[in-house]
Amino acid sequence: MILAQNARAQGKAVSVIALEGFADQNWDGYAVRRLTVEGFAAARDYLSSQGVDAVTFAGLVRRPDMETFAPDQTESAAGKALRDAARQGDDRLLRSVIAYFEGAGFQVIGVSDIAPGHIVGEGLAGRCMVPEEAREDCQRAADTARRIGAMDIGQSVVAAKGVVLAVEAQEGTAAMLARCAALPQALRGTADRRRGVLAKWAKPGQDRRIDLPVVGTETVNAVAQAGLAGLVLEAGAVILLEPEAVISAADRHGLFILGMKAEA
Repeated sequence: MILAQNARAQGKAVSVIALEGFADQNWDGYAVRRLTVEGFAAARDYLSSQGVDAVTFAGLVRRPDMETFAPDQTESAAGKALRDAARQGDDRLLRSVIAYFEGAGFQVIGVSDIAPGHIVGEGLAGRCMVPEEAREDCQRAADTARRIGAMDIGQSVVAAKGVVLAVEAQEGTAAMLARCAALPQALRGTADRRRGVLAKWAKPGQDRRIDLPVVGTETVNAVAQAGLAGLVLEAGAVILLEPEAVISAADRHGLFILGMKAEA
């Protein structure tokens, strides 16, 4: 919805493909076609009928069951390419999705093209500084996030007291942080004595028009619940869903938000 609103504010006509089970919110006021995650040809045809020339992707889509995944072009070369890519990891699948829409004549653009104000910048956001004792954890978590991203595993890591406590895989950030909250307080800290950080990082080499890491207020609240001290996010590659609300939540919990360049 945020991207649709920003695009409309820029004077662009907006058409929406709402995937069933993932984008079920109220789209009143927009031209909408509801499709399943397998509806590639239907999406292409609908967008063409609407005169669309550029496409962007947003929101959480859980990986489908690869045993039954059947794009609606199953018998075509495009359908086979999508099925084959889906069995080779998330990054390969997403690149194949982009290639499909580009091959159909659409320009594929990213969040930074439509809503640049939602992309994390370099440096601190909010009132809280990075405690000296957290700097090593920031570097450790960021380095580990880059490494698991390079292996197409996940985009988030928690580190505290120099130790990696958790890495994200298919369960997602919320479940990973819930696991951290269940760890002994001696490992992760408490609300009174916060220790450790959450790092969210784009996968090295990924196409940054799709699947950038996202932080919302629920993420910030979960970081606080886990007893962590803050978040370190890749500058230029992480989306803040509602920047003012996210920063306000971090300030309220006493958490820092640090945007760090990948090479820092």
